[in-house]
Amino acid sequence: MSFRPLLSLSALLAISGASAATACGSDETSPAPSPADAGADTSIGPVGANEAKQTGRIVRAVENVSVGGATVSIAGKTATTNDDGFYEIVVPKDTPYRMSVTAEEHYKLNEQEWILKSDTLARGDTSLLGTSIANILASFLPNRDAAKGLLVVRINPLPPCDSEQGATLSLDPPGDSKVTYFAGGRPNPTASFVTKDETFSAAIYDVTPNTNVKVVVNSPLCEEVPFPVDYQNVTYTGNQQTEPGEVLSYIRVFIGPKKAPVDAGAD
Repeated sequence: MSFRPLLSLSALLAISGASAATACGSDETSPAPSPADAGADTSIGPVGANEAKQTGRIVRAVENVSVGGATVSIAGKTATTNDDGFYEIVVPKDTPYRMSVTAEEHYKLNEQEWILKSDTLARGDTSLLGTSIANILASFLPNRDAAKGLLVVRINPLPPCDSEQGATLSLDPPGDSKVTYFAGGRPNPTASFVTKDETFSAAIYDVTPNTNVKVVVNSPLCEEVPFPVDYQNVTYTGNQQTEPGEVLSYIRVFIGPKKAPVDAGAD
């Protein structure tokens, strides 16, 4: 069997799916084409005073083809993508929310929680991982327990910090979780730290499901930035959970410049 599709993690696991044009996750996907009309079946009309409108497109990773009939769920509301993969959905404004996406023969995607402070969010492409490709991916995660959760992590350096090279990741508390770092565009069980410029930094698996996770970053060059973090027009709260089974949860974490040590004798 050829593993060539795994050589590009951006194609394989870009399921976190925020777009370069939209403030969420320019490091994962490219923006969706701007259709003249995303389809009458996706139109939601006016929104309320404490609401906003999110738009985007769901595509299948690797093939980058539209996924019609996918269900986008946010804050108790759902939207179904049209034949071209586009959706519109009403979301809370100035209130934390999470996004999940499901479709037949694909892993479910759970995004981390964020706060939208503007009236609209043009999210762009969100990619789902097909079940067959996901099963190949799982073969790079030794002895994974499908009854526990899978968390994919991306470290985003914030200027003037410019590199995640050499960082390590863990959960607090760790429980039974295991970490496999990405190298060469795929999970590499022999890697012992984060490699710079990988689309994804690590997969953390066998995570206790349905419990908030806290990702800890140790970086030789920078230091972890605590949540909440304003990044590309949304505010990330740091809240995320995993689920058992064919579900992939995604979280961005951030590192910035090391703070100067405090001189205890300065006074």
